[in-house]
Amino acid sequence: MVLRPSRSTARKHLSANRVGYPVRSRRSESAGIRIIQVDEPALREGMPLRRQDRDDYLDWATECFRLATAGVSDGTQIHTHMCYAEFGDIIDAIIALDADVISIEAARSGMGILTQMSKSNHLADVGPGVWDIHSPTVPSADEMATLIEQALDALPVDQVWVNPDCGLKTRRWIRCCPPSPTWSPPPDQSESGSS
Repeated sequence: MVLRPSRSTARKHLSANRVGYPVRSRRSESAGIRIIQVDEPALREGMPLRRQDRDDYLDWATECFRLATAGVSDGTQIHTHMCYAEFGDIIDAIIALDADVISIEAARSGMGILTQMSKSNHLADVGPGVWDIHSPTVPSADEMATLIEQALDALPVDQVWVNPDCGLKTRRWIRCCPPSPTWSPPPDQSESGSS
């Protein structure tokens, strides 16, 4: 059975494809850029309410993402970022994006998404967030180290990038780096042999 998209869905698909073509341009690569991030593919946010429409939506949404990123050379990394969501039932669509690195907001959930990704044969690198920037609390180095350890329990070390959740653009500098010494980077433990 082939489901025909509604007019509004068809317009979204067409618009997404039209946005994808200019992004494919190799101009950024010729300027020396080797990492391109396509922020927030919004797989969950655009999901149709009708369950029977979801597979078609995810198919064209991932197709549009790949359209936008397909024009780059193999030497250029494709990154994407995904906001808080329940990823379990869209994990196949996340894998279908074919991104090299997926940054995800994971601090609030205690890295729960990483367990799902590790069980799904997800091959891309993952950048789990270790600082929930939507919270007014600045995490301590120990709190972030605990989240990093949880990430490393779920994924191989060479597959993990460390990020803040989302970005720090929503925070004023004084909130991110208060003048008090409540946060400092943890000591480098790589040379001491501890992990």
